[in-house]
Formats: sequence, C-alpha cells, structure tokens
Amino acid sequence: MSGPVHVARSAASRVYAAAINWRNRRFDRGHGISRVDRRVISVGNLSMGGTGKTPMVRWLLEHLSMMGSQPAVVTRGYGAKPGRDADEVLEYRDANPDTPIFVGGDRAAVLRSELPAHPEVDCIVMDDGFQHRALHRDLDLVLISAHEPLDSGHVIPAGRLREPPSSLRRADAVIVTGSRVIDGKLAARIESFHGQPPIAWCSHAWSSLTIMEADRVREVEIDWLHRRRVVVRLGIGSPETVRSQLRVLGAVVANERPARDHQPFSQAEASFLSEVLDADAILMTAKDWVKARDVLDLNRLKVPIVVPRLELRFLEGEAALGQLVHDAVADAGESNLLDTIS
Repeated sequence: MSGPVHVARSAASRVYAAAINWRNRRFDRGHGISRVDRRVISVGNLSMGGTGKTPMVRWLLEHLSMMGSQPAVVTRGYGAKPGRDADEVLEYRDANPDTPIFVGGDRAAVLRSELPAHPEVDCIVMDDGFQHRALHRDLDLVLISAHEPLDSGHVIPAGRLREPPSSLRRADAVIVTGSRVIDGKLAARIESFHGQPPIAWCSHAWSSLTIMEADRVREVEIDWLHRRRVVVRLGIGSPETVRSQLRVLGAVVANERPARDHQPFSQAEASFLSEVLDADAILMTAKDWVKARDVLDLNRLKVPIVVPRLELRFLEGEAALGQLVHDAVADAGESNLLDTIS
C-alpha cells in the first residue's frame, strides 16, 4: 500500500490508537467497571479475528466442568442478523447444549438479567472480552496467532490490531494458537510486550469430518479428503489455516466462494452451491455451517457438505494453563452482584 490511501490510513490509525489509549487509561483507574458475583474468565485477542477464540472457550468449558464447576458463556453475538443468533452462539449451543449462553453487547446488563434465573452457574467465560473492559474479569487470557505474530504492530485501519501490542501488559497470560512448533523469537517478542513468555502453545487440528447428505449424516477420518476436489466457503477470520490444512491432506480446491468473517449465508450462495458438479464435496467450517444449514437444501445439492471437527491440541503448557484456571475460580470469595466501580 502506498500513496494517499496509505497516508490516510496511517493518520486514522494514530487517531484510533490515541482514542484506545485514552479509553484504557480510564479503565486502568477503575472507572466504569462492573463486577458480578461469579468468577469471570475472559478470552480475547489483539487482532481482528482468526486466533481461535471459539475452540479455546470450548476447552475452558470442558476443563471447568471436569473441575466440578458449572460455567456459562457470555458473548456479544457479533454479526447476528436481526432476530437471529450469531454464528459463535450457534456453535456454542451445538457443542455445549447444557451450557447457558448469554448474549448481548452490554455483558454486565446481560448477566444482571440472566444470572438470577441460573443459580447453578458458578463461573462465566467471556468470549472476545479483552477489549470489553466494562466487565471485571478474574483471569484475562489473550490469544496470539502464530500466523499473525504482531509483526507490523499497526492498529486498524492501517493494520489488523484492535489495540497496540503494549496492551498485552494487562493480560494475565498469553497463549499462542495455530502453532506447529515452539517459536523462540515469537516467545521473546511476546515477552517484550507482556513481561512473560506465553504460558501455552497450541495448534488447531481436524480430528474428523462430518459428511452431510440428503439421506444421512456420517463421521469419517480426515484422510477422506485425500485427492478429493472440494469447493470451499470460508467466512472466517483466518481462511488460510483451512487452505493450509487442505493442502496437507492432499485435497484439491476446485473453487472458493469468497466470504467475509461472520458473513451471513445468502440465497445466492445456496443457488451457486446447488449447481456444483465438478467437485467431490463442498467444505465449510462449523462457523459457516451453522448459518448455511438454514438456507441450504441438502436435497438440492449434487455433492455432500463436509464440515471438519476442530480441536485444540496443546504443544506445551496445558497443565500450567489448567492450574491458572483452577486458581482463578477455586476461591470465589465474596463480591457484590454488579457493583459499579466509579
């Protein structure tokens, strides 16, 4: 990027960064923060999506349940159409049907409304919460993707960061996602901002494939994709991770339907996919499928839908992260419901 557009975006980024710094200083002084009488674990990031927050939230829910806790999720529900649930909300409800999912932009107001009806809930996992500082959190976890390792350091619109890397200083722990190896240079860079190296490193791996046809749904091994031609629809923050996995498995991408992160599934896309003939399958993520299933008619498709099952796999630090989570929720202590710190 060069010329007037680059200059304009750089100037806008400086204005944005100044506004973020002012906002953070206000929260640092304790203004406008609400507490709940449950322990809150926040999962967030610095970049504009694509770090794997949803798999991490699911891992936390499983870990907390194994500890004997009864967690709930609170999420903004970003990208939802009026009267519809957001894709992450649908994913959480599919994967964790017994877990309450609270949805709304004002997380404190949502919890004020919902928690009295859920006395069994003893802790909250806040999805995409690093920038939502109006709700107090007892553990602040930040995810950094190995594919976007803070190289530019630019905030939007000149870059993809929501706030400067120096904001990592307020996180309790940093977790690197999407990594195949422990990267010493990335660890040192994160430590330069956060003060500590990452507590854990993990990858996102496909454990199986769900194949959906008009007359049946079946689970198969991921090597089913080997040498198969697929059409892909990737309305996610980091589509390159899916493309990379397909290459590793030996699949051939015959066509790709472009989509923005969180993009709703349209009738035009359904019509396009219903005419796919020169492929063995249409592949999309679970995040895409929860929106597509209300629009697509499997009876009209000429090839099956394939949805990979995504799991979080730790390279290092799972025990340390688990202990941090345990310590955060083990001693709930006494707090007042939604006391506003002024």
